[in-house]
Amino acid sequence: MTTPRLRRALLAATAPVLALSVLSACTAPTAAETSTAPSDVGFPVTLDNCGTTITLDAPARRIVLVNDDELPNLEALGAVDRIVAITATPQPGLYDDATYAALDALSPLTTERNATGGSVVSQESILGAAPDLVIAPENAVDRGALAASGIPVYSPTAYCSNPDPELSTTATFDRVWDEVRSLGSLLGADDQAEQAIAAAKASVESPAPDAGTAAALYVSSGGAVLSPYGGPSMVTPVFAAAGLTNVYADSDQRVFDASVEDILSRDPGTIVLLYSSGDPQSTIDTFLDTPGVSGLSAVRDDRVIALRFPYTDPPSLLSIQGPEELVRLLDDLG
Repeated sequence: MTTPRLRRALLAATAPVLALSVLSACTAPTAAETSTAPSDVGFPVTLDNCGTTITLDAPARRIVLVNDDELPNLEALGAVDRIVAITATPQPGLYDDATYAALDALSPLTTERNATGGSVVSQESILGAAPDLVIAPENAVDRGALAASGIPVYSPTAYCSNPDPELSTTATFDRVWDEVRSLGSLLGADDQAEQAIAAAKASVESPAPDAGTAAALYVSSGGAVLSPYGGPSMVTPVFAAAGLTNVYADSDQRVFDASVEDILSRDPGTIVLLYSSGDPQSTIDTFLDTPGVSGLSAVRDDRVIALRFPYTDPPSLLSIQGPEELVRLLDDLG
């Protein structure tokens, strides 16, 4: 894959970059022993991101992280210590203890919720943290206003407002590799990126035996809205590596709302409910209370499970752990 398209150019400096010392490293086990200072080799770096060109004249050393979607990749790159402000506390049990300790020391920025439940943070709050890079969904910040203040914004490609056409095609784990390499380039951590990718590739080489069909759903509004994940989402390769076939893989939308009747027409053998807060059983109970779902084979056969959202989408190194976690949940069904 070629998105995001990365190109390096020896450009004259175009924006001020804060020269600030790096805090002591707090990284995941994959990077804890190899964390090093960022390399200035190859800078400036120019990256095409969501149709916008961003340039960093030196490795990002002060990062504002809006939501925590890129936290798995920052952890693997040994860059948790560069996060100076957050908007969300990550779910427990996903990261190294040192990562939680580092983030616990930060005071979350005040945010509001957008229509999809994500964080929206004010420009003033971001500027107050004096970052040299903001990592955020496009609809969570004002990219243009921050750029005018000399602060580049990197958005996970799954959250581009107008994604490149190829991001509407069926996803593969290549999207994880692209994401890690892009962040590695912005952080001056290309070597760490390639090491993390090599280790991750080895873990998804052998798919599990055929486990039938499945649909991944996000349940919102107390069960009133059911949102399947289609072919462009990371659900599709995660399912495939776990032996499941995504019944919505033919859709060119990452996520969309669907009627119970449409889900019934596809009648997946397993329902995988994605959740980002609360406990899995409450998510399952909310779904089972939805009118009409009792007609699904997966409900009749007690094949409804709940998987933590970060194990699938958007593309990250937690997506690589998704198949193993999903197989474990499937095994628990008997």
